[in-house]
Amino acid sequence: MADGGLTIELEASLGARLKEAAEAAGETADEYAARVLADALADDWAAAKASLAHYDRTGEFVDAGKALAENRARLVERLNQPR
Repeated sequence: MADGGLTIELEASLGARLKEAAEAAGETADEYAARVLADALADDWAAAKASLAHYDRTGEFVDAGKALAENRARLVERLNQPR
């Protein structure tokens, strides 16, 4: 980042994918990565808090594997949206 706040090292294949996605979006890799991370972190925690409250009330939970698969599918969908 320009302000020196964070440096992330990616394996070569992920770095190449990032550069391709950034180019397709008309951004530098740094700009694209910062925007995607900001978008991902902008989500509020309302759903997580509601889920925890539901668990506290009922003891019912979501399988971690299923939740991770659903989150990955949402992330892939967001990454594939034109900017």
